[in-house]
Amino acid sequence: MPPLTLLAAFALAQTSDNFPKLWEQVSSSISSRYYARKTRGEEMNRLLEKYKPIATEAHSRAEFSKAVNDMIAEFHDSHFAFYGDDQQGYYVMDGLLRRTGAAEMPNIGAWYRLGPDGYTVQMVVNGGPAEAAGIRKGDKILAADGKPFKPVASFGVDGNVKLSILRGYQRWEKEVKPQKGSAVEMFLDGTRDSVRVIDQGPKKIGYIHVWTLASDAFRNALAGAVYGKLSETDAIVLDLRDGFGGRPEGFADPFFRPEARLEWKTSFGDSKQLFGYQRPLIVLINEGSRSAKEVLSLILKKSGRATLVGSTTAGNVLGTFPQRLSDWAYIEIPMTDVITDGVRLEGRGVDPDVRVPKEFDAEGHDLYLSKALEILTAKLKK
Repeated sequence: MPPLTLLAAFALAQTSDNFPKLWEQVSSSISSRYYARKTRGEEMNRLLEKYKPIATEAHSRAEFSKAVNDMIAEFHDSHFAFYGDDQQGYYVMDGLLRRTGAAEMPNIGAWYRLGPDGYTVQMVVNGGPAEAAGIRKGDKILAADGKPFKPVASFGVDGNVKLSILRGYQRWEKEVKPQKGSAVEMFLDGTRDSVRVIDQGPKKIGYIHVWTLASDAFRNALAGAVYGKLSETDAIVLDLRDGFGGRPEGFADPFFRPEARLEWKTSFGDSKQLFGYQRPLIVLINEGSRSAKEVLSLILKKSGRATLVGSTTAGNVLGTFPQRLSDWAYIEIPMTDVITDGVRLEGRGVDPDVRVPKEFDAEGHDLYLSKALEILTAKLKK
């Protein structure tokens, strides 16, 4: 018997899926873990009953996923989603749950949002193939190698992939070489690659884009940049736009510590270290800043330590943790309501101190960053 093609093997795997059993796992998990199961129990049970026959009678993973996510949409809560392994979110969940040995995601360093007219680029991660190819946030990906674009499957091949891209009314094609690795590592690499010093006349402005607050590795990347490459700058721009959340603890520490320079002189050599960074700080936020990034932004704003520039954050601040349901599926359920210094940010978000009406211009110039540099340059002249 000849070996199965990948498509045939995928189809065969789906025919063996036990969707009634998988639905029972979904239903049980939501019933036992949903943060508002007491206050919204009647509504929760009604939705579970409504979508049970649709999900259990699904004929494919795509149909099952749609049924569960259609139900989840009716809850109107953040951090609530069902992810199959054809979706990028699956790989983020796997990376959060399994810090080592996480499933590898073929990618070009970009994230996509599905809309009525297909997939739009939602994030372009620093240092990835998408950034190198000039792909921008807001571009629509129409096709990959002449076939309908899929965020994961379109890059599951060796060699270059030719993308058909729509930007405004202009359609163009670009070849990119996909990479493969943990989704969380992709964001960590992007955080490290984002670090740079921007010359503003005689002043130097540090910049770092922290893509998620998912682990100590991201916290260490921020601290390492502040105390390393950015230690001699006159101010810092901390970019918290887009990406994902995590836990906010510790990320603000370098900016609240008293600033001091420590020196050690030994027979083996001398070393220096910066303890704390008290120079001006601007934080960039947008509608993609979510979860722990919103908590961190509010702390920096209310304390007066930073000026927030951009647009109001997502208002997606419920606590969650990924749950693996099968070898191809994860569910994310909001388990905890979060109150930050008396403020419930869910559905509300954090407003900037300085609102900028547009994030990028037609040429792709970052207007939020430009405003931050303008503010800092004026402040440093005083």
